[in-house]
Amino acid sequence: MESNLTGSGYEALAAARRAGHRVTFLTRDLPMYLAPGHERLDLSLVDEVVTCETNDPAAVVAAVRALDRPADAIVAVGEWHMISGAEASRALALPGPDPAGVRAARDKSATRRLCAAAGVPVPGFARVRDPEEVYGLGLAHPWVVKPLDDGGSNGVRLCRDPDEAADHVRLLLKDTHNERGQRKIPAALVEEYVDGPEVSVELLVRGGEVRVLAVTAKQLGELPYFCETGHQVPAALGSGLDERCAEVAARSLAAVGFDFGAAHVELRLAADGPRLIEINCRPAGDRITRLVALSTGVDLPAELVALYLDPARPLPVPEHRQSAAIAFLPAAAGVVSAVAGADTAARLPGVVDVSLYVEPGTRVPALPDSTARHGHVVTVAPTGPQALARARTAADAVTVTTSA
Repeated sequence: MESNLTGSGYEALAAARRAGHRVTFLTRDLPMYLAPGHERLDLSLVDEVVTCETNDPAAVVAAVRALDRPADAIVAVGEWHMISGAEASRALALPGPDPAGVRAARDKSATRRLCAAAGVPVPGFARVRDPEEVYGLGLAHPWVVKPLDDGGSNGVRLCRDPDEAADHVRLLLKDTHNERGQRKIPAALVEEYVDGPEVSVELLVRGGEVRVLAVTAKQLGELPYFCETGHQVPAALGSGLDERCAEVAARSLAAVGFDFGAAHVELRLAADGPRLIEINCRPAGDRITRLVALSTGVDLPAELVALYLDPARPLPVPEHRQSAAIAFLPAAAGVVSAVAGADTAARLPGVVDVSLYVEPGTRVPALPDSTARHGHVVTVAPTGPQALARARTAADAVTVTTSA
């Protein structure tokens, strides 16, 4: 049901097809997945497309009941539809996570509150419903101000002082719906900025059993935005930090009550250790799942599909094989007039994937978030820094020319 636009949803569809299953794709907006400017859906991966209001769990239940054969599972892999997927699965007595846990993860202020109560290290934070509330919060600034329940780094901004924060809260509260047509929680999160590297932990969960598959080092663009420009698996942080990140991630899932499926938990490394930033109750986007497969041999989307169809299936055990990295091609706003260098990039050492999201004639909007990209390159190497250097070199070999 639905997908992100950065890979893992499409990988899950491909995995289900490879395993010989009949695949129905539930969506409210099929044309969105076929448009240029991001990774596009390959319709050969699905047997049928059913259009329904996926923002409404009752509509999902009705659509599934109307299929010409019983459904074995509803697998939601996109950030915005994890709640409706969980609620529809529960209503149909199909495998899936506890909806309450997913709701707690989707509301970043609820995540902070529950994790702090459980002793999970989090930044100082406050939930605000009015711009004037930022004055007198008692939090050390600079602050990160963000929506409570959006995705893809949408609306996330570093604010140096309360005036900047108030202006950004005011802007966020004007935007009442997200890009998937869902009404947003009418509040914002203000939290202390953790000035350190950012990582994510990729996990599979079944009841009280948690399997850490990888720790990912994340590359970010320039502040005040938090645009992700690349990733490296494994993070290989050293000094026991990988293990500490894994432990904090697992504790955070228990704190919010997420009990089934894949999780992508983001952390920042303060001087005294990891701080939880957010919990995503779905596989990582940005082709991090591809990096995990190349590095550990674990095909996370395939394992997720298999877990839904056989909840007793043993969770996979990762095995370090090599390092993998991805570098994104930053987008320049305008109309694409030429694309060159992809063949050259594909021939460079360690390159395994070169993917372009645009072609001549594609109009690229100006977006200060992680969706503003022209494409990506995936590479492998013996070490993470080598893989990341290869990815950046290959990405630099691709030229996308735009005009206003």
